[in-house]
Amino acid sequence: MCMLELTEWHDIVKMVEDEAETLLERLHVKAPPVDAFVLAKALNLSVHIDSDLSTRGYSRRRWGIEAIMVGSKNPGKSERKHFTIAHEIGEVLLAGKVGQGFIEDASNLMAVSLLLPRNWFHKDAEALDFDLAALKRRYSTASHEVIAYRMLDVKPLIITIFDNGKLYRRKGSYPTRVRRICPLEMECMKAVSDSAEQVLLEDDEISVTGWPVFRENWKRVILKTELKDTNPD
Repeated sequence: MCMLELTEWHDIVKMVEDEAETLLERLHVKAPPVDAFVLAKALNLSVHIDSDLSTRGYSRRRWGIEAIMVGSKNPGKSERKHFTIAHEIGEVLLAGKVGQGFIEDASNLMAVSLLLPRNWFHKDAEALDFDLAALKRRYSTASHEVIAYRMLDVKPLIITIFDNGKLYRRKGSYPTRVRRICPLEMECMKAVSDSAEQVLLEDDEISVTGWPVFRENWKRVILKTELKDTNPD
């Protein structure tokens, strides 16, 4: 197959989303959750868990067989393992279709598109009113973080993640720059951290919903902020 010179990210996004949809249809995967281990097996990709692997994973061809090597930092079939396998499936499927400068980002998008298929997720996000906890129950093989950021593809929002009270990542899908964190968002984060429960706070400008994602001594809080004024500035 000839290399497709896809230099615009928009073109790559459409191609990857379409490839993921086509693959799921071909493998008769009709509803979430999507099991990346099952996808790999259906594609004759051998998955090996390597306890000594220093990276999350990689794919390689040896003796005519494509293999996916996955690190074992997380137990069982964790969300990280599903994402790693789905990413490596992308590396295999997109080889020769996307230039090397785009392959990592395109493979990450393939992982998202396989675990959270565009059409399914858009319908479910709207039907479940963008409730992260409910979406996580439905798309159990994807992490809370991946699900939260997938919401940005559906409607204008701001997603903010705090780890142990410190800002980890903040991203928005409004047409202009992401506004600074406001006092109400900080108040919501602290309320979630203290209560370990979902919290909704509103004022005249914004609506903020926060969810706890806690593990032992690690507290992650994910906020979904929606602006009541269409101008985020």
